[in-house]
Amino acid sequence: MKLNAISLAIILAGFAGSAVAGSQRDLPPVQVSAAPSLSCEPPSDATACESFHQWIRANFSQREIGMLFGARTNYPENLTGGIELLHQRYESALQEYVAARAAAGVHVVIK
Repeated sequence: MKLNAISLAIILAGFAGSAVAGSQRDLPPVQVSAAPSLSCEPPSDATACESFHQWIRANFSQREIGMLFGARTNYPENLTGGIELLHQRYESALQEYVAARAAAGVHVVIK
């Protein structure tokens, strides 16, 4: 009895699936486009990043820029935790930079 009920359920599901598949209409194709992503972290030399690089040079010393974007192990601050504090300062300043640019109507993407 159970075998008959299961067989009947499988057959009915097959007919229902083929009926639904036969009644579907073709949908128009969808085109997806995106703006190219630009990474402005140094050493990027893209002209669109010039204002960001000027902002970095205005807010951070050459040594700090080296610690942010260079090899961390070259600096003794790596052992004392100073680099983590610098990265926190950079992240908060970066949020302020992006917010100021957004308020001016300029879309900024910084990875």
